[in-house]
Amino acid sequence: MRSPEEGRTSGVQTKGSALASSVAGRRGVRGLCALLGLLPVVPLLAWAYGLGSFRLWFWFVTVPALALLTTAGVATARWPAYRGLHTALVVGAFGGLAGTLAYDLFRIPFLLAGYRLLAPIDSYGVLIAGAESSGPWTGLLGWLFHFGNGIGFGITYAVIAAGRRWQWALLWGLAIETLAVASPVAGLYALRGPGLLAIAYGGHLAYGAVLGPLVAHPERTMRQLREVSAHTVGYSMLTVLVVLVAWQHPFRTPAPVRAGEQVDGGPSAIVREGRFYPEWLRVPGDGCVSLRNEDAVGYVLADAVGAPTLEPGRITRACFATSGEVMRVRTSPAPYSGGFVIVDKVGGLR
Repeated sequence: MRSPEEGRTSGVQTKGSALASSVAGRRGVRGLCALLGLLPVVPLLAWAYGLGSFRLWFWFVTVPALALLTTAGVATARWPAYRGLHTALVVGAFGGLAGTLAYDLFRIPFLLAGYRLLAPIDSYGVLIAGAESSGPWTGLLGWLFHFGNGIGFGITYAVIAAGRRWQWALLWGLAIETLAVASPVAGLYALRGPGLLAIAYGGHLAYGAVLGPLVAHPERTMRQLREVSAHTVGYSMLTVLVVLVAWQHPFRTPAPVRAGEQVDGGPSAIVREGRFYPEWLRVPGDGCVSLRNEDAVGYVLADAVGAPTLEPGRITRACFATSGEVMRVRTSPAPYSGGFVIVDKVGGLR
């Protein structure tokens, strides 16, 4: 028979073990959420490293990760023990969305100057759809992937650094870009030269400059969000989605793009005023595209094998020997001339 003192000691030990287990459990859930926030970008890295199709990784990694984060955000709202994590998830999602918008706004002056900074976003949609060419639907998919990455990175940062000084988010933004520069992604998208690198890092500093202050004071940010609405983050994401749909018109394919898709049975486009319609084409390694020149002048494609000439009014086959690269195919030195060809190193077009 135990003494009263032994009973009290045993009770304290039991409660202590339960508390330690609870703390460890919360830390495990927090760590899992931080990891899930990084997973949306995996398809791009996996594809760049030749580990499989972008499409496969997107549907089996990015979509489940974002779905689990959404579930965690809803579930933790009901559990007082996870109040801090819930705040981090909400503030991180909003901060990631706002930071992505700041990142894109930072690049607008350079877009107007002729830099094709949004081109990678269009390619993501083509790769997600497993399509031979770009169109309104692939454009929408690419932008959704873009924002999904920004929101995921924001959640990871908030889960790890909630309450810390906002300047840490600047380092977080620089780390994200360094991840891309240090990987094959930089080579695939020709992210080279001090000018392009400066713009890329500047955009990620803008991302961090918006994300940081929101996460530095998570409770205050949460209070301000609730003052607007109980569902401010959800409404913000819905607004971005509506704007993207209105911009991309996914239910209506422009006539030139439709005409370009029908030039041949494989990846094809028409050339009108020196530009490709569709703008993006995708082929396997050593693959070819069909181009019908509807202009009155010819164009030499210096980036294709043999530098073929696009004769006016004729269909020309242009082939690309480089495997695993996003080719900028120009018809002239003009900033928006020609188009792009993804020479997919993972093999077939599906």
